[in-house]
Amino acid sequence: MEENTNLTAERSLEIITEQIEKSRQAVSKDAGQWLFVSGLITMGMAVVAALLNYFTVYKGGAFPGLWGHLLWFVLPLIIWVVMKFINRGRAHVPESLVGTLVRKTWWTIFTFAIVYTIFAAVWNRVMAVYYSPEVYAQNHMPVTSIVIILLAVGVSITGHILKKRKLVWFGTLGGLLIFILYKIGVSWIIVGHLLPLTTAVKVSMIQPSEYIFLFALIGLTIPGWMLKKSK
Repeated sequence: MEENTNLTAERSLEIITEQIEKSRQAVSKDAGQWLFVSGLITMGMAVVAALLNYFTVYKGGAFPGLWGHLLWFVLPLIIWVVMKFINRGRAHVPESLVGTLVRKTWWTIFTFAIVYTIFAAVWNRVMAVYYSPEVYAQNHMPVTSIVIILLAVGVSITGHILKKRKLVWFGTLGGLLIFILYKIGVSWIIVGHLLPLTTAVKVSMIQPSEYIFLFALIGLTIPGWMLKKSK
């Protein structure tokens, strides 16, 4: 009797383990689709924002050379609409502990990122209009670096939840690499040495689109594609 009980307990544990693994695989492919599509859309948005800023820098108006940045506020909505369109008619991934952890992780990160970005944009605009450049430089709220860190953390945590080591490394190293390049100002250093000053200033208005493009490629698109193809 005791032996049968042990066998039943062991079999139950095997079934639970198998179900968790199946759930992890299903969530991995779903998360891969989201990361892959989000990365592609973000890369496209970075190109459009850069071009818009470049060609409007000397046009005057309320936001000269900054109109492209306003596009970032609609990026989450665009991603959501595109994913709804892609997933139309498809069966939803069954609710599970793994799926819940991934969903709540990204819900928390996106909520923080969106609220912080909106507040920082308003704050920085007020600082730029009503205070001196010195005060602005000391008290402005950084946006790009914070968002890159948040997204990198989200990708890495998702990798841990799904037990995908490559996803963890892409999120961690990709985030660190782009964060460091951005803080150093690599793109400004390059264009400052290669182009005349007037042209370099105009080209610098595309920032931070180039860094966002790189992170979307390294931290979202590539790992998303790898998750989609994983078995």
